[in-house]
Amino acid sequence: MRILITAPSLDENKNVSGISTLVREIIEHSNAEFYHFQAGRQDDDKIDIRWILQQILLTPRFLWTIYREKIDLVHINTALVPLSIVRDAALTFTARLANRPVLLHPNGGRFLMEDFTSRPLAWTTEKMFRSAGKVLVLSEHEKASITNRWQNLDVRILPNAIATDEVPNVERDLTDEKTIIFLGRLHESKGLHEIIEACRILKNENFNFQFNCFGAGALKDFFIAEMSQILGENFYYGGVISGAEKWKRLAESDIFLLPSRYGEGLPLAMLEAMAARCVVVVADVASVRAVIKDGENGLIVEPYNTAQVVEKLKFLLSGEADLEILRRNARATIEENFAITDYVKELEEIYAEMSSQR
Repeated sequence: MRILITAPSLDENKNVSGISTLVREIIEHSNAEFYHFQAGRQDDDKIDIRWILQQILLTPRFLWTIYREKIDLVHINTALVPLSIVRDAALTFTARLANRPVLLHPNGGRFLMEDFTSRPLAWTTEKMFRSAGKVLVLSEHEKASITNRWQNLDVRILPNAIATDEVPNVERDLTDEKTIIFLGRLHESKGLHEIIEACRILKNENFNFQFNCFGAGALKDFFIAEMSQILGENFYYGGVISGAEKWKRLAESDIFLLPSRYGEGLPLAMLEAMAARCVVVVADVASVRAVIKDGENGLIVEPYNTAQVVEKLKFLLSGEADLEILRRNARATIEENFAITDYVKELEEIYAEMSSQR
């Protein structure tokens, strides 16, 4: 079976994207034959004339690729934000025009869980979902959000997964100073303003910790400037990291911080941090709540709530929390429920079912 799968660039050094990370793992671990069709902006892309021309040519190039590569099935990864919806709706309609079954796979985006603010955008999204043979979501929460809006869709649940065997065995520094890590896109939706204010409060109250940041995005310069001013030498920005370096940095860290405001699906960086035995402090958004049991395998905060971020970090930094139990439970959660081998097996079954119905 030949499958066309869409995603932004699969080069981790060019693009900070959970979708790209997952697609790399799918291609590596699956027995199916994949063709990666690049759709989505890279971190340094600007919306200029050249970019607009590329988008205009995307749909005819997509159709030509389906025929040239003799594609049997199309797997479209999307995010429910305006630009992605318009682009991926066009790709979905094109695949159906070519009589190819479409598996539509939403991965976060503001309108995954929130109501649309534009009727045309809501209409386009509904048409895209109804044109797909099946819709793949990450949790019951996401399924309910979609089926409450649009009935009679074939919606399947398949949570994201990671390759747990890639995590190195690293001895943690058992000193009093803990290390907090942020790994991901430097965008306001990730709760960067809450991180800045929480660190300012903690610093003023004489809490000592190291904060390491890795990633790229529109707020990179702003975030680096603010955090450097607050923490001085205790803040480190290491750019975009991947592979062994990413796993090493996670394994050396104590706390993974992601107090997202909106737009998440099931963050792969959170799953990776849990696999590396970090204690995660994450916002209660989308499918996060399907994984994290507050106080058992991680800590939950409300979106936009700086006070709760401060409270949870104080709990972890003060020595009150049993970090070892939280770490063990986090790792066990991933091993038992989010292994990439199990994920790929279920995905291949969905592919086979769709292919047989063609």
